[in-house]
Amino acid sequence: MKNVLHPMLGLALLALVCLVNTGCPVGIDYPFATESQLEKVDNKLVGTWRSVVDSADMLQVRISKEDDITYSIEVLEKSENYMADDTRFFGWSTKLDGHSFLFSQGLDSDDDSYYLYHISFEGKKLVIQDVGLLVGGVDAVTSTEAFREEVSASLKNPDCLSARFEYLKQ
Repeated sequence: MKNVLHPMLGLALLALVCLVNTGCPVGIDYPFATESQLEKVDNKLVGTWRSVVDSADMLQVRISKEDDITYSIEVLEKSENYMADDTRFFGWSTKLDGHSFLFSQGLDSDDDSYYLYHISFEGKKLVIQDVGLLVGGVDAVTSTEAFREEVSASLKNPDCLSARFEYLKQ
């Protein structure tokens, strides 16, 4: 007798795989950079930022300088789509393949996961995007080096960066 998945179960599994690989940031057990790969705090990023649309997960965020390489990040206002348990984070920036990234770790829960965002500036706007792990997925991330290799390979796919949200400094 054949073992066939019910069509709806198959669609649900496909949706879950898509969410894990391309949707909201997934918590990763490894930081995205070693200390030697970290960038100094960019004062252009420091400040209170407000999303230009109400559909963003984070509607208002305050980014402060904690020390020379560490940001203190606080989500001041979130939408109903916000899925993280934490609203306060430490964050660090790094570059890879000509792209800028901000990765963070929550301070409010026992979860030690890291969250990764692609960041860029367009004029006065801060643009934040999710980063999809499209080659090996989350399972390929077994170290910081493997994390960077996975993102580098995924950046070659035009669907790697998603959920683009723009913010203006208040």
